[in-house]
Amino acid sequence: MNTQHRSSAQTAPPTSASEPANSSWIPWLLVMVLCSALVAVCVGFLKVLDGTPASGALLSAGAAFGGTALLCLAVVPVVQQLRQRS
Repeated sequence: MNTQHRSSAQTAPPTSASEPANSSWIPWLLVMVLCSALVAVCVGFLKVLDGTPASGALLSAGAAFGGTALLCLAVVPVVQQLRQRS
């Protein structure tokens, strides 16, 4: 029963899971959210001016926010692929 134990000093410390691989994601994510919010506010405002009830304007604004956010998030992998090919 002679087993060897490695000391914790010999092993490398694990990398922090909270640290993102690319820290430039945070500002870009903020820009995406703000752009999506701007589109949603504009759509909601235009729907209210058109005479749509508040509930309908809110639903349209939410759909506009979601669509814009998905479009912004879909562009990121495309841009990364284009940069790798260049």
